[in-house]
Amino acid sequence: MMRLCECDILGLFCEYLNHDDPQNIEIVLDGIANVLNMGAYLAHQHKTENQFLIELENKGGVKRIEDLQQHPSTLVYNRALKILEDHFEIEDGL
Repeated sequence: MMRLCECDILGLFCEYLNHDDPQNIEIVLDGIANVLNMGAYLAHQHKTENQFLIELENKGGVKRIEDLQQHPSTLVYNRALKILEDHFEIEDGL
């Protein structure tokens, strides 16, 4: 996993979030979730911040995932929402 991150897998994932095919987007969201989960594990082990979260945010991935909450595919919406709920503080609109 670390080797993939060194090869900028998150940057590639962020680019693929712009594709039209919902199935491809679902796969990419699953990949992002796996990277962020590994980052959360490492951050907990080393008592640091999740560096993959920071990298995803710097590459514009968080904004794109937030935008996918408006996607017509329920599966894409649910995967995007799960990432946001698991790894970010969700602001209540009320």
